[in-house]
Amino acid sequence: VFSGLRFEGVSARVVRELKEAGRTSLARALAPALHAAITAAADEVGIGSSTGQRLTLVPIPTSRAAYRRRGYRVVDLVARRAGYRVESRLAAARVIADQRGLGVTDRARNLEGSLRARGAVNGCVIVIDDVLTTGATLREAMRALRAAGNNVIGAATILATPRRSKGNP
Repeated sequence: VFSGLRFEGVSARVVRELKEAGRTSLARALAPALHAAITAAADEVGIGSSTGQRLTLVPIPTSRAAYRRRGYRVVDLVARRAGYRVESRLAAARVIADQRGLGVTDRARNLEGSLRARGAVNGCVIVIDDVLTTGATLREAMRALRAAGNNVIGAATILATPRRSKGNP
């Protein structure tokens, strides 16, 4: 998992404004961080524009309630501002409890089996999300995509909480 920025200070305020206050113009400011994380994930396994291998970006799905409230999907919007196309290949398989306030073990248990993938793509897949907290959501997404026959090579997030971002900016 590669992340472009730490979820603290200014970067945390910017993503909160994008998510909670609807300031979609801030997506452009976060685009370079997502681009850096995607590039790092692809470079880690030797996938680049010169290799000719197809790379598919699959975002973590936004809950229906969050989409109704915002009218957009945060990571999809930032990816578009970074010049990427995403493919929505994941869907909820069941309802989950709110993740806020849950610890690492409880988050993993809450998300277990919660996603399903819609088919396989040709080439490699990188899962993308806005914020990495414990990694439980990304692990569940990768599990679902691999179960559907996808070659998942990694994950990229715009931000990572400081305790999870060791080795990443």
